[in-house]
Amino acid sequence: MNSRAKGSAAEREVVAILQEHGYDVHRTPLSGALEWMPGDITGMPYCIEVKRCEQVRLSDWIKQAKEQANGKPWLLIHRRSRQEWLVTMSLEQWLREGER
Repeated sequence: MNSRAKGSAAEREVVAILQEHGYDVHRTPLSGALEWMPGDITGMPYCIEVKRCEQVRLSDWIKQAKEQANGKPWLLIHRRSRQEWLVTMSLEQWLREGER
């Protein structure tokens, strides 16, 4: 499977999981390539970046998520093959979420 197909499959998988849990989310058209619609998934108050890769490059992915978020809260949802999905966000953002 090429990387583009793998990325699209990962985004669809995460969307399905979030929808199963009651979130009204959808894949972003063109996977976040639209400047006015950043991130891979829309419908939540976050800019969400999805990665499914064997080599974890958290620093690079976080940088990408932050840049795309353009000041909006961001989430990085990622996993390696046959592993569970993980969520990465800043501690500051996580603490703000706990205050709600």
